[in-house]
Amino acid sequence: MLEVIKAKDDFTYGYAAAKGRERLFRELLKYAAAALRRRGADPAQEAARAQRHLALLEERYPAQLERTLGLARAMGMDAREVATGELALASTAATGCTNFAAVPPATSDGRVYVSWNFDLPPWVRTIVGRMPLYVRDIAGRKPYVCMGLPVLFGIGVMNGDGLSSCVNSVGAMDEGEGLTFFELNNLAMETQSTVDGAVGVWRDNPREVVPGLAVSIIMNANDIFADMNGEAVVIEHSHHHMAVARASEHGGVLASANHHQFLDRSLSGGADPISEPLIAGSYARLARMWELLEFFKGRIDHLTARMITRDHGLNYSTLKEFGLEYDPYGERVDDATICCHPWNFFRHLRRLELVEALVELNIARTLNNFLMDPARCTIYVTPGNPCREQYVPVWVGDALRMEWADKARQEIDYAPGWKPKARAKRIDVFRRPYATRISDWMRSIGLGIFRGLDGLVAKSVVKE
Repeated sequence: MLEVIKAKDDFTYGYAAAKGRERLFRELLKYAAAALRRRGADPAQEAARAQRHLALLEERYPAQLERTLGLARAMGMDAREVATGELALASTAATGCTNFAAVPPATSDGRVYVSWNFDLPPWVRTIVGRMPLYVRDIAGRKPYVCMGLPVLFGIGVMNGDGLSSCVNSVGAMDEGEGLTFFELNNLAMETQSTVDGAVGVWRDNPREVVPGLAVSIIMNANDIFADMNGEAVVIEHSHHHMAVARASEHGGVLASANHHQFLDRSLSGGADPISEPLIAGSYARLARMWELLEFFKGRIDHLTARMITRDHGLNYSTLKEFGLEYDPYGERVDDATICCHPWNFFRHLRRLELVEALVELNIARTLNNFLMDPARCTIYVTPGNPCREQYVPVWVGDALRMEWADKARQEIDYAPGWKPKARAKRIDVFRRPYATRISDWMRSIGLGIFRGLDGLVAKSVVKE
């Protein structure tokens, strides 16, 4: 079911990740370069920044440096070009994701659940596909399941010790250079088994933060971790500050969206609906998630968790202080539901609010839900909105060499190794994990078309 990238060392992993997919990676780096040009970035400054980042990796995270060098070798590029693209992609504007963790005593079966509603613009599927999971297995490091694209922006979601994670992009103005969020996440997943170990990775390393409030920034992210000991944490950070909240302090549940709720926003420079009106949807989604978690506390299992991820309810309780009240006959706030849909897209079009319609179409879209159930060695995935798609159970016990895999195999209600039925729809060329040279080639074409359209839209929206 899952693509497994095995390697004897980090350099070989980077090389293997790109070999055969050079066109897709090059198209992605072209997109990153185009994004930098539109921002008016100075090429010399970006090259110097990339060189500083490579030097930091050599000091703090040499494994990632080796992977970058391996990727660059496979593509016939300089490592600074790859690093420049990686930093540019990480600072791409995007929003979304409403996540939670539930651990005992909040769960009825004593298990640990971590849920990630993955909300990003639909064009992201041209890069990662509809089932965007793969296994990173490098000798000497903990194997783990990643979401994303190898080396450039893979995000770990579960490792062989059951440590599970999910993330939310978030805006902040307290900026500075350091390890990117992706690198911090990967470092934690391949070296740690507990949430305390993951917190230590954030605490003990410099944290890269790109300034930005509008629509949030991918690089600046909140991270939920949960471990097999029955504890979970939310880590919120800026460059100079961080805050940690524990599930044990909240009855066994935690929720997170696209703003800082535990880290003082006066320190992080985080957004609120006054400084950035578009973030109002995050406040509504987070309030609704906490409402549901409190209601189901003590009764949460994998079926209840799925029901929560499908929710379309509204809760404006956290928006009252900003002057926003719920109007049962009015228009809902953009991006305001846990399971995201562009509810207001056609309303904006009718009012000829073309920019607002385009923004709503891109920010209010749940591409997947990932529900991590480490005790069952399973990740449940929906290839689309969880309210419309069936969950596909993905068995990871063998690929991650989990010690309790034999026990879990007796408890699951599906056959390990089960694969979805093959279909002949054209859209399936974008479906991972059946990536081929042809599918990667077609994804690169799609990404190139989007890059051109994105440039045209930017020119029409931004006036000199």
